[in-house]
Amino acid sequence: MKRKIICAFFALTIISKAPLQAQSRTKIAEVDKQALEGIFVEKYYQATKEDAKDTSGGFLPEGSITYRIYVDLKEGYHLQAVYGVPKHEFYFKTTTTFFNNKNGGGQSADQILDRRINDNTVAFDSWVTIGVATKDRFGIPKLEDTDGSIVKRNTLDKMDGLVIAGPTQKLLYYGLSLDFFSDEKSASYFHSNNGSLAVVGGGKGSTPANKVLIAQLTTNGKLSFELNLQVGTPTGGTVQYVAKNPEGEEIQFKQLTHK
Repeated sequence: MKRKIICAFFALTIISKAPLQAQSRTKIAEVDKQALEGIFVEKYYQATKEDAKDTSGGFLPEGSITYRIYVDLKEGYHLQAVYGVPKHEFYFKTTTTFFNNKNGGGQSADQILDRRINDNTVAFDSWVTIGVATKDRFGIPKLEDTDGSIVKRNTLDKMDGLVIAGPTQKLLYYGLSLDFFSDEKSASYFHSNNGSLAVVGGGKGSTPANKVLIAQLTTNGKLSFELNLQVGTPTGGTVQYVAKNPEGEEIQFKQLTHK
C-alpha cells in the first residue's frame, strides 16, 4: 500500500522506523494536482574578494554563489513537508562544499538573528527552512521585495529578500540531523530517505505569488538536488509530489530534480 505523510494539527507525524499510514482512497481532485507550479532557484548573491578576506565566520571563496530554493505553489495551497522516504531520497549536493558560517550562522534559518545579519558573512550561511530566512523575517525572491534592505552589501542594499510578514515559525525536523549545516570543512551531500522538514500548519509564501523558501545554500561548486513535497490543499486534503518513481496517487514533477 502507498505510504502517506500525515500532518496533524499541531505537528507532522514522524517519518521514521514506524510504518506510515496508508493513502486515503479518496482521489486527488484535478485542480489540486496543479498545486505545484514550479521550483524557483534564485542566485541570491556572489561572494566578492572582500567576503573572502573576512574569515571570522570561516573561509568563503570568492565567486561562491548563494542560492535560494523556493517551492512555487498556487494561491491557497501550503507546503506541509519536504521529505525523504524509501524509494524517494531527498538531497542537496555540491561538487565542492557548502559554506557554513561558524560565527553567527545557523543550521536552520530560524536560528539566524537580524542583529547579526551583517556580521562577517552570516548573510550567506547555508541552512534549511520552510518560509523564514531569519528568526524574525520571511524569505522572498529579491524581485518581489519592495520594503528596502537590512543587508549591507552593494548588490543587496535595495532588495535583500527579507520581509516582516506576521509571526515566524520554528522549523520542525524528524528523522534528520542538521549537524551537516555546522560542518565547516566537508559539507557536500545532505540527504535522507527517512526524514522530513515541516512547520506547524504548513508554510505559505509571503506575497501573492506564494513562493515558499526551503533552503539557502552557498557553494563554489555545481549545485544539485532532489526534493519530495507534501502540499496541503484549501479543502484539507494533501498531495505528494516526488522527484521520480511515483506510486499510487504520487505525482512526479520534473523540476524537483535539479542537476
